[in-house]
Amino acid sequence: MKKGAEDESRSDVKRKKFSGLLNRLTCTGFVNDLATIKDVLRELQSLSLKLQNRSTSLMDATREIKMTIEVLKAFKITPGKSMEKAEEALKVGEFKRVPLHSSKENVNRLRFLQAIIDSLSSRMPDTKLTKIITPLDPLSWPKSRESLILFGEKEIHDLAKMLEVPSREAVEDFRNWKLNNDQNGKVLKKLLTASKIYLASSSECERGFSVLNATATDARNRLRVRSLSAVLFIDINGPPLKMFDVYPYIQSWLREKHCLSTASKTGRRDKSAGVGWGGPPKSFDTIRTLGTAHPQHLNKQGF
Repeated sequence: MKKGAEDESRSDVKRKKFSGLLNRLTCTGFVNDLATIKDVLRELQSLSLKLQNRSTSLMDATREIKMTIEVLKAFKITPGKSMEKAEEALKVGEFKRVPLHSSKENVNRLRFLQAIIDSLSSRMPDTKLTKIITPLDPLSWPKSRESLILFGEKEIHDLAKMLEVPSREAVEDFRNWKLNNDQNGKVLKKLLTASKIYLASSSECERGFSVLNATATDARNRLRVRSLSAVLFIDINGPPLKMFDVYPYIQSWLREKHCLSTASKTGRRDKSAGVGWGGPPKSFDTIRTLGTAHPQHLNKQGF
């Protein structure tokens, strides 16, 4: 920026642009604002990744959002990691060997943090549902045994009624769990399983749409609904590709005289070739190559 502002070969307008940008980037207010935003974005990024995790339950999401809100409230009093570096830079008058000049902050840090906190609070999961299933989270239990005896039993009773399971048995199983550490109650297991199916975010739906767009492409538009549904189910819920033994299926596919995925021509098979335009595989190494180096070809054939 400094070289651009001093370059006489440039027009006055461009030199003034460089000079203005240089003045903006080297002011203390910009460094302070940037540090505050970076601290907040770091916390929001961590929260977003946790909420997108498939194993994150509604209870986990509520706990993570509350913890993030508490961290942002703490930033009002104690500066974050980036803010500490910015304050040190202001004391010496330079940031990463770049001289700084004093200026006012454009972002009111306290108001900015409060706006983020209010936004997160408004995005909290359903408060009624969260309140009912919160007792199933051991981290929410009180420490003293006296307070623990009747803790959460009303919520468990309401949850059992909602799921149409025996409410009295649910309360007894829950009481046996929290007081005797016995988690083997049949109704309790149903409640725990049900509490994990409530989605914390729309990430799973978005993940499903992404898989659909990657599967039903313009080049693969002849899949029937049944086949497309099966492929999507495997892609979304199936194990990773590394755990799939592809060789038996490739051999079965070739024995039925289908075209090779590496065939250079399409259309009717050449019966004299045995397995289509590509001819029969010359060795098991060919099958190994087809299954490992080109796993995408299997999808093109309908697997």
